[in-house]
Amino acid sequence: MRSGRDDSLEAIQYLADLQNGVALIALCRDHEQLQRYKEVIHHLDDYILAEHLVDGELPTRITHAIRRRNKEQTLLSEQARLQSLLNNIPDAIFFKDLESRFTKVNKRMEDIYGQYHETIIGKTDFDLFSREHAQAAFDDEQEIIRTGKPLVAKLEKETFEDGHFNWVNTTKVPLTDNHGHIIGTMGISRDITELKRAQDTLAQERTLLKTIIEHALAGIFVKDLAGRYLVVNKRHIKYLGAQSEADVIGKTLYDFFEQNEAARISATDAQIMQSGQGIENLIDYRQRADGSELWLLTSKVPLQDDQDRCIGLVGISFNVTEQKLAERRLKDTIKTLEETRLQLIEAEKLKTVGRLAAGVAHEVKNPLNVVSLGAEYLEGQIEGPEEMLQVVRDMREAVQKANHVIFELLDYSSPHKVEMQVANINEIISQVLGLMRHNFKEACIQIEETLSSEIEPVRIDASKIEQVFINLFLNAISVMKKGGTLTVRTDVIQMKSTGGNVSSAMTELFRIGDTIVVIEVLDTGTGLSKEDQSKAFDPFYSTKATGSGTGLGLSVTRSIIEMHHGMITLQNRKDTTGAHVRILLPAATYDNDDD
Repeated sequence: MRSGRDDSLEAIQYLADLQNGVALIALCRDHEQLQRYKEVIHHLDDYILAEHLVDGELPTRITHAIRRRNKEQTLLSEQARLQSLLNNIPDAIFFKDLESRFTKVNKRMEDIYGQYHETIIGKTDFDLFSREHAQAAFDDEQEIIRTGKPLVAKLEKETFEDGHFNWVNTTKVPLTDNHGHIIGTMGISRDITELKRAQDTLAQERTLLKTIIEHALAGIFVKDLAGRYLVVNKRHIKYLGAQSEADVIGKTLYDFFEQNEAARISATDAQIMQSGQGIENLIDYRQRADGSELWLLTSKVPLQDDQDRCIGLVGISFNVTEQKLAERRLKDTIKTLEETRLQLIEAEKLKTVGRLAAGVAHEVKNPLNVVSLGAEYLEGQIEGPEEMLQVVRDMREAVQKANHVIFELLDYSSPHKVEMQVANINEIISQVLGLMRHNFKEACIQIEETLSSEIEPVRIDASKIEQVFINLFLNAISVMKKGGTLTVRTDVIQMKSTGGNVSSAMTELFRIGDTIVVIEVLDTGTGLSKEDQSKAFDPFYSTKATGSGTGLGLSVTRSIIEMHHGMITLQNRKDTTGAHVRILLPAATYDNDDD
């Protein structure tokens, strides 16, 4: 020390306070001088006594001092960085000995648990937490000490004696000395209480959403941009005809529907995702593999991510099949009611026409009788010329035609009274065919009879049923102008079911188990147009030329059949050209209160 003592002390203290990495060496004459600087000797990196200094020693001592100073400076720097890390890291860091006593903690841990470093050191988890958590933590640390294996990212619930708790993510590792011997544990815990609460809330919301989706009274689904199902509930699985969620996830509509149907729906989905515009209440009709109908009321909207980019679509479908079927039944009922209303109006009109026809017939009948008698008288009195006689004959023929029309009008308008007796329908048919054999011969018509030998008796008014067959046979003759074949068949059937239409005319007339006599008349004429089929039984409708008929024959025929509690249908033949008349009459065993 070449300077004064005070100056030297001040310089040493100044340099020590700077901590700038400068090595400090004191060179003293002897040990006595060194003692004068004892209060700052701890700042020195080395001291040398001149009386003991040997040649070449000074440079070596200076070099060693500089190295020590550099090492100490490096160590201090690392300690400073470590301490800065410990003080500023948002996680709690702790060190423990072999008995799990805290030996060091960072500032964050002090803040979390509201205690100072000095009050934590030497304590264990049993002093900070409830026994439930403390015991589990102690067991984990002892296992680490025993095995040397770290415990990584364990989710722990830190419970306190006052009842509150925190959730932490903890990693603990063995703490070793310079020789690798385990001397305790060290750990880091991150408070994830808010994250855990958010996760629990999200899980609850997910569970709630899943419950709503699974138990919703509608089919719910989510698709990606390629149309693959990402989410689907049980109802939509059923709509697709699948058995389980695993059968649907990752698949597209093409796995469940016919190509054209899948393409149609997929095109709609693509339009929604491209335009970003959803659709509401789209009626979607499908036919299942078993033939049953499925009506869905579907709404779809684009599925967007947090950057408003479309990543798929979400849809919900309500099954409205029952409503649609009910709507269809309602429309059918309204249509039936409207038809019934028109029929009632038409029936009332026909009653009026019938009364008018009866009145006209009675008023015209007497004058025609006078004309007929007069013509007959003139024919007997006039001997010539022939032209005059022909005029009289034409008058009589015209009167006969007029009388025929009047008789038909009277028959149509007369009260429907029948005298029912049990008879064999085959005998009635054979009798009428015999009476009309000359008509068939003149028209070159062959007769084919297939009359059942097991025919059941029927309760009928024979004269009116004869009129039915006469009308039908005459109509057949009129449509086979170049000849043909008239087929007449009879059979017996038993009604076994109502069929698809429980409100049909047949089910209104007959009950299951009833025995029914069937009569069929088939011709080989020109057949019927759609208009002819729909109006054939209407009064005054005729396909014959004007003057060749009144159009009352089939109307009277249907009235007679209905008086016998039967039904008659007229349609085209399926095997060849021509008409097919089918009459159903109850067998005599059929119980009818109106008989």
